Amino acid sequence: MKILVVSNMYPSDKDPVYGTFVRSFVEGVIDRNIGGKCELVAIRGKRFGVTAKILAYIEFYSKLTWQLLFNEYDLVYVHTVTFPILPIRFVSLFRRLPLVFNVHGDDVLPGTRLKKWLKNQAAKILPKAKLVVAPSAYFRNVVLREFPGVRRENVFVSPSGGVDECFFVGKRDDFSDNRPFVSGFVSRIDQGKGWDLFVKAVSKLREEGVDCRGVMVGRGAESDKLQSLIRELGMESHISYLGAVEHERLPEIYGSFDLLIFPTEREAESLGLVGLEAMAAGVPVIAGNIGGPSSYVRDGENGYLFTPGDYKELVSKVNAYLALDNGSKKSISSAAYQTACSYQKSKVNDQLYDKLLAITSGNE
Repeated sequence: MKILVVSNMYPSDKDPVYGTFVRSFVEGVIDRNIGGKCELVAIRGKRFGVTAKILAYIEFYSKLTWQLLFNEYDLVYVHTVTFPILPIRFVSLFRRLPLVFNVHGDDVLPGTRLKKWLKNQAAKILPKAKLVVAPSAYFRNVVLREFPGVRRENVFVSPSGGVDECFFVGKRDDFSDNRPFVSGFVSRIDQGKGWDLFVKAVSKLREEGVDCRGVMVGRGAESDKLQSLIRELGMESHISYLGAVEHERLPEIYGSFDLLIFPTEREAESLGLVGLEAMAAGVPVIAGNIGGPSSYVRDGENGYLFTPGDYKELVSKVNAYLALDNGSKKSISSAAYQTACSYQKSKVNDQLYDKLLAITSGNE
């Protein structure tokens, strides 16, 4: 197959965790598409500032329009459908494109006027696509609700590239109480991601006498606010903020956690791959009971769920875990690991690639 992959988010040296799921997909296609070709049109790294964003999109739109107008592809695989949709709609006026759309949270549940307008443009194209890929069964239902023209049988569930094999570092067997309890947070530092709940929860736990420290990974539009809150609550010695880190370092970082706190408040959290990556290291997850994480975190079995936005309930869930004996902690850790095994990258990419082959060969 000759495939063009389109995305307005892709990792860069300065922003190594931005759009890693897109890179996982590209790598998976290249490995399986023997004798074929995979081309990429993408914006690498997140841009901050209006001018930087405008320049990046001018280049992105120009290159994408050229590729679509003057090249033939068996499939045009589009991630984050809202922002790439304009050149796609334009070229669709002149030629029929073999489109596959991989939808994500903000595509379907936009939070700004611009994204809502772009979503309306996408709604005119999605029903004509060969396939629509959703990251979770939960989000497939959201897609069908928000895009009534899309048929259920045309929506395929594939969990965002799956969990890379490097995260499966072995089942945890150390549940010693002779060291500080470590809670981790790995996410973008943006509104609705719950970074403030994490900081408040660590502060509250220490007030209650828990020997707890936090480790936070990620960056975003609210990174300065995060650091201000850490100082305001006097948590500088107890919360380590690492900023953005290379994808290759994450397995080791996850392995240092006792729990991953995933306090998202966003219905648009279409999967939450970081939760599954932590589970691959045998780390239970405490997540907001919303979005994609609610589809794989089973309360009391492989982690815990709490009411989004309620940091006091989050603290109570941490305490529930801490109250367990070592045998029960080991059982939860094992269950977390087994959950992640179902999302292993090789399995996910095999299933998705087989689906793409089927629609290009006309078998579906």
